[in-house]
This record gives sequence, C-alpha cells and structure tokens, in this order.
Amino acid sequence: MLSESLDTIAQELEEVNQSIQDSCQHLNIPFPSSVNRNLLLEYKKSVQRDLFNQVIRFQTENGENHPDWQNYILQDIGTTYNGLTGKTKENFGEGLPYIQYKQIFDKSYIDTSKCEFVEILEDENQNRVQYGDIFFTTSSETILEVGFASVLLAEVGEMYLNSFCFGYRLNSFDILDPNFAQYLFRNDELRRKIVRLGQGSTRYNISKVQLMKIDTLLPSIPEQNQISSFLNSIDRKIELISNEF
Repeated sequence: MLSESLDTIAQELEEVNQSIQDSCQHLNIPFPSSVNRNLLLEYKKSVQRDLFNQVIRFQTENGENHPDWQNYILQDIGTTYNGLTGKTKENFGEGLPYIQYKQIFDKSYIDTSKCEFVEILEDENQNRVQYGDIFFTTSSETILEVGFASVLLAEVGEMYLNSFCFGYRLNSFDILDPNFAQYLFRNDELRRKIVRLGQGSTRYNISKVQLMKIDTLLPSIPEQNQISSFLNSIDRKIELISNEF
C-alpha cells in the first residue's frame, strides 16, 4: 500500500538523516535539513569539494588525525582492459548482460538493472567485468563529457563491457576502495585532469594510456570509508526525497 511505502521511506529517511548528522558533527559543518533536491545536490557538491581539497577532514575513532594523503599514479595501482570486440548489430538483444556507455555516463556507479544483452560464444576471448572495476567512456560530443567514470559496486556473474569504453581493474583494494572511487573519479580536480586529455574537433576522444599516467592524492582506507559513507548517505537522502515528494 502507498501509506506503508511512505512510512518505510520516512523511517529510512530518519535513519539516513541521523547518519548524516553524525558525520556533520564529526566534521563540524552544518546539517542539510532541506528537503529540496536541488539544494541537497548543491550541498553535496560543496561538501565533496571541501573533503577532496582537505578543507575538512574526518578523524579516527580515537580523535586522532588520519595519515597525510599520498600521491599515486593510476597505472601503478591498476591495469586496463578493453570492452567487447568483433560484435555486430545482430549480436545484441539476447544472451548475457553487458554494461552500456550510457550507464557509465549517467551514474557514478553501475545500475546493473539497466544492462542489456549480447550474444557471447563459448570460444570468444572477451573480458568479463567484476566487482570493483572502474569503467571509462572513451569518446563524447563535448570536451567536458569525455572520460566519464563509473564503478561496479555489485557482485555479478558473467557480465561484459560495451565497446567505446574500457575497464580499469585495481590491483587490490588496499590503496583505493571501490566505493570511494566512484566519488574520486567524479571529483572536480581529477575531472579537470581527465578533460585536458581529450582530443578532437567534432568528437572528443581520450587515450587510456595517457589517462593511466594521471596522478591523484588518496587518503588512507579508513578515511576513504568515512568519506564514502558520508557521501553515500547524502546520495541516499536525495533518492528518498525524490521518491517521497
């Protein structure tokens, strides 16, 4: 029933608000009490910018400072792989799920319910995706949309990646956590570095070799977890507000 659904949303919203409140108190920043989606999106953008610029920082459970952020080059902490090859229009529509360009572009994480299907033969040498993989679009119509990234945060069975995209697989999760990665690769500073690699005139393309030479600062895994948990809660509040109002 509708009333039961609204009650469930209200209960979860209360829990999410408490989680956000706890993080806000920890960081000594205002709590976003608004139920306006646009205002919440602006709040998240501002908070995310300050977190990645280290204007505000979490502390350990003991109230101590986390270690300094360390600089890493992408090619040193992961490897790339290509999407589907050798497919024609006739191969799509049935078979096994694959991740599409639009799924990567639309969200910072892959919504596996939106996958379409492709025929994969037993003797084909195609790259399967797995939890924690990060996907990049290789081409776009505007320079500001080149090289968008999305992370696979679900455990999946046999699943593939479309062409015009490439995958990036972390060597381990000891340096970069997948949940944190979804925010890292959409953060303003890293986006600027990626956009500068775009080449073209009517359509812009990005080289995965050049992208892998990009460097980025990373906090320790415990701090990554605190940051991503806070941003997850804000995202969830935005989703709940969108469903309720």
